[in-house]
Amino acid sequence: MNELQLSLLGLGVFAIVLVVVYNRWVEHKHRKLNAPAPTEVAAEPMEEGTTTDRQEPVWDHDGASPHSDVPDAPAESVVSDTPTSPLEPIAALTDVESWVDAIATLRFYEPRTASSIRETLNQMGAERFERVEFYSGDGWHRADVLPNAALVSNLRARMQLASRRGPVSPDSLHEWMRSLESLAQMLSAGLSVEAESTLIDRAANLDAFCVRVDALISLNLKPRQDTATTFDQLTTAAAPLSLSGEFPNYARLGALGDVDFQIQVDQNAALISLILDFPHVLRPDAVVTEMLDLARTLSTTLDADIVDDAGRPMSEDGMALLVNQVIRLNAMLQAQGIEPGSALAHRLFS
Repeated sequence: MNELQLSLLGLGVFAIVLVVVYNRWVEHKHRKLNAPAPTEVAAEPMEEGTTTDRQEPVWDHDGASPHSDVPDAPAESVVSDTPTSPLEPIAALTDVESWVDAIATLRFYEPRTASSIRETLNQMGAERFERVEFYSGDGWHRADVLPNAALVSNLRARMQLASRRGPVSPDSLHEWMRSLESLAQMLSAGLSVEAESTLIDRAANLDAFCVRVDALISLNLKPRQDTATTFDQLTTAAAPLSLSGEFPNYARLGALGDVDFQIQVDQNAALISLILDFPHVLRPDAVVTEMLDLARTLSTTLDADIVDDAGRPMSEDGMALLVNQVIRLNAMLQAQGIEPGSALAHRLFS
């Protein structure tokens, strides 16, 4: 390598070094010009537990938005149709309910929201189906309590087959069945229900049973003295005898506030009647005994005779027959799985 080549090589290396040094000087100057102004530090001592280490901003995923310039919405503004506590499903269907009610089930090919089903029911007239329940999540629920967004896989409709008005009419049952078929078509669901003829026969048998066990147990007090005086005495005695109401209708209430038996004054017939509606009363065997005890007390207080509906004096043997009748009816009703005074008994004997 001759001297010329060596000189050129040296000049090249020197030029590179100058470029590197110049770049470092420019970078240092830029940092100095753009550095933040120093802040004054208070001379007060730091509180225990504080640190001078740099704290990186953290987004609490359970809290506010990471954008600090957007104010948090108040909790009250969040609207949800999901209940704060899980809904309790209704009790499982019993054998006696399957006897008392005609039950139809619709199974959806794909789950539907509760709101969409309720909308269809309202369009058709929800009263046509009597009682409707939805299956969602863990069990059956009343159709009106589920939140709108709840997914429903099955629908159950019930129709009571008998009451004190008699068995359901074939025309009413037929209309109920046709309504269910239309509902199944509108909701694209499969329908499962017993044949109309089977349900009509069951309604007749249920009504015959209800006629055998339905009874009003009653007895009367016939005043021996002036009726006006007797009725005044009854008004005075009502409160001490724990009777609710006012003349001419009183009642003895049970522990739950339900009517155990009634005391009704017939001023035209000059009679005071004590009446027990057997199927509506919890523990009717005990209540009838309380009713007879009150009749004896009133007989003495009001100077009245205890008589039957025909006006004949009622002996202690006659009152014992009333107690035995209630015990027998109670056993018949319970044998079918119906507890006197229960919600099922109230709607069946209404």
